[in-house]
Amino acid sequence: MAELSIEERRTEAVLHAQDYLQILRTRWKEAMLVFFLVFLSCALITKLMTPQYTSNMRFEIKLPRDLINLAVGSDVNPIQTDASGYDYMATQFELLISEQNLIAVANKLDLPNEWQVNEQMAAAIIADIVKVEPVMGTNLVDVFVTHSDPRVAQRICEAVALCYKEVREEKENALINEVISKRYEVLRSRQDELERKADVVRQYIRSGRYLQGIWNQNGTGMPVSTAAEEQEMNQLNNSRLTLESEIAQMTVHVSQLQTLKDEELLSYVTRTGLLSAESYSSARVRELHEAFREEEETRNQKIISGYGVAHPVLKSLDEQHRATQAQLFAELVGMRDAMQDQLSVKRSELSNLETRIREARNRLREKTLEDQKVLAALQEYSAEKARYDRLENDYIVDRMRMMAPRQTIEIYSNPIAAAVPSSPNYKLNLVVGAVVGVILGLVVAVVFNYFDTSVKSLEEAEKHLGLPVLGVIPQDVGLLSLQDGNSPDAEAYRILRTNIELKKSLFKARTLAVVSANAGEGKSTTLCNLAYVFASAGYSTLMIDADLRRPRLDRYSEIDSEVGLSNYLTSDMELKDVVVKTPTPNLYLLPAGPQPNDPSGVLSSHRMDHLIAEVTKRFDIVLFDSPPVLGVSDASLLVSKADATLVVLQPRKMPLKALLRTRSIVQNVGGQIMGLVMNNVDISADTQYQYYTTYYSYYSNDSSRKEPVPRKSSTSSARSAKASARSDSNSVADDSADIY
Repeated sequence: MAELSIEERRTEAVLHAQDYLQILRTRWKEAMLVFFLVFLSCALITKLMTPQYTSNMRFEIKLPRDLINLAVGSDVNPIQTDASGYDYMATQFELLISEQNLIAVANKLDLPNEWQVNEQMAAAIIADIVKVEPVMGTNLVDVFVTHSDPRVAQRICEAVALCYKEVREEKENALINEVISKRYEVLRSRQDELERKADVVRQYIRSGRYLQGIWNQNGTGMPVSTAAEEQEMNQLNNSRLTLESEIAQMTVHVSQLQTLKDEELLSYVTRTGLLSAESYSSARVRELHEAFREEEETRNQKIISGYGVAHPVLKSLDEQHRATQAQLFAELVGMRDAMQDQLSVKRSELSNLETRIREARNRLREKTLEDQKVLAALQEYSAEKARYDRLENDYIVDRMRMMAPRQTIEIYSNPIAAAVPSSPNYKLNLVVGAVVGVILGLVVAVVFNYFDTSVKSLEEAEKHLGLPVLGVIPQDVGLLSLQDGNSPDAEAYRILRTNIELKKSLFKARTLAVVSANAGEGKSTTLCNLAYVFASAGYSTLMIDADLRRPRLDRYSEIDSEVGLSNYLTSDMELKDVVVKTPTPNLYLLPAGPQPNDPSGVLSSHRMDHLIAEVTKRFDIVLFDSPPVLGVSDASLLVSKADATLVVLQPRKMPLKALLRTRSIVQNVGGQIMGLVMNNVDISADTQYQYYTTYYSYYSNDSSRKEPVPRKSSTSSARSAKASARSDSNSVADDSADIY
């Protein structure tokens, strides 16, 4: 996989950030609940805590080498192991709170008797209230003791430093006396070893393997150089890599060319660039190929100019073209054979080069071994000389400083009894509680979102269901027939209508079944508004309320009708007796009618097929309002009879399994799903939809340039729609002679 560019990585990071912001917008209630619970719990616990007083003391831990360097024979100091490093100081910090030191503190202050416990228990109690913090970059250490009694905290803090000082001085004094006495013995033994290593170096000088005059008593010098051999080895390796790459490339081409003939051979060498590469093809091959292409272009031009295939000119061109083709194919075969010969030559060159590399490697190994022996002898002498000089200098210096007073610690601040409690810190605890509450709230929001299996976005719907999203309907969109036709809500349905128009020819659809997985997803409202925008565009549109169990369209259209679809399907009534004209031009309604005893049986009757055939002839578009697919079997009958199906779904409502089951039911009964309609989308919170609904900002800017048209009153519009429907229901045939 190709590595992402900086811009792509930046875009991906922005997308991830937007996903997390979207989770916060949708799960803010859960996050706020967790935040308040954590914050209030922290405040309550802080209030119930017992006040504690802290006493502190700062002092410096002195390094042993400040007074004496005790390196006996080797670089290991029995008092100070790399005393200048971090490990030594960290060890001393741990010794401050070790059980040995804390027992000494307890005995010094007589705490076992005061607390009525033994020494180990008293030391354990002190360990719980003592805290040691080193000052970064220095040898200073701060000791903090926290206790409910400020006087006890002061006494323990002071005793920790004093007991450490006494224990350390006692140990170091015992070691110093032992080490100084052995210094001289070690110094004498190392002198013989130094002389032996010097004799080895002198032998190399006499043998000529070492440049005499450069080496001196300090052990410095220059060994035999292997630069020429290394350079030769690098050049040979580079040549081998280049040759292996050429052989691998030629092997691939030759293996392919052996199985190809004529046109396939020509196609391969042209596609791979072998024809244009001078290292593989000859000038004759390229010349024939160019002539071959020019002859093809000339023939095509003649045909375009009107020459027939039997024309003498074309026959002559065809004959010449075939001759050129035969020559080209023959030259390509020769080119393939030449590449095979070149491959054999290259392999022979590689074999010779491998032999030269082995010889050069042997020469380099022999010379390197010689250098290593010389260097090893020189390094051993240098190390031994440096060790001897250091021992001799330390012995002289230590004898002069052996009697000097030694200081293990230096106190910079003495502990005092605190007057103000150090804990609990109300402000800090509340801030920590707020931070933890925010973090836990975010974690809870992310966890809740992870276990939420519903479809949340347009991209998820298209990815998991494998269906295109034809429209995104904003939240709280009412009936368009009661609003201004130029509202942004209407534009959302116009986009949906346009996408349906573009797919109608593909599905050959004039009848559309509008379904949803379950009730309450806005299916009926979506159908009414979609029918409205179709009618507004000049389509003769019919809405059929096929939800015989819970009809909705007559109430949405404010039309009273005692007859409807059930009457038509169970009697010999004509279509004009049950279809009602709505106040919207070009828009008609076929109500559900009385509820039959067997809605599924009525919808599966031959009269239903006859109805679909009739309305297809008389209307440009027919929309069926269907029951929920997962609720009853009526929807399966409707989608099997309709030309195409629109599935309405609401984000963050139905689980993905339910939507997949809906798709499976529709497809299993032979229904064709044209696409999805994302309904009731909160575009103000779901920023991922805002790019899809930019017409809102467009209409908002447009409204600033002209006076806005107010929405009609829903009550007055409903009344006028109802009155108009009643007056028009008896004159459908007169007002729509072009339909009936």
